[in-house]
Amino acid sequence: MDITSGRKGIYRKLLLAGQFWERGDMEALEQYFDICIASGKPRVILDLERLTFINSQALGLLVRLHNLCSDAGGKLILYRPQSSVREVIEISDLPQFITIVDSPEVLDRLSEDG
Repeated sequence: MDITSGRKGIYRKLLLAGQFWERGDMEALEQYFDICIASGKPRVILDLERLTFINSQALGLLVRLHNLCSDAGGKLILYRPQSSVREVIEISDLPQFITIVDSPEVLDRLSEDG
């Protein structure tokens, strides 16, 4: 999996591309989050538009990362998951506590307001 980092308003935006299942991918994402959390109130957008596969261990990591952000007073947003990835996320009930956004307009509003 490839991870590209950027900014979107007050959020750190991480674009995930490829398949999210290898241990090295999870460790790399955790390192990005460590940096975000160390810098203060972590606000992170995970752009999943180019992610083609996610397994249960990666879903578990998303839950842990959400909890880390939340505990530090921040927020995690999942943005534009592909249909196959969205199906796995929805089956796992992640939308009950992790924000999922598909609209660029909604993301713009959230990323400016916090």
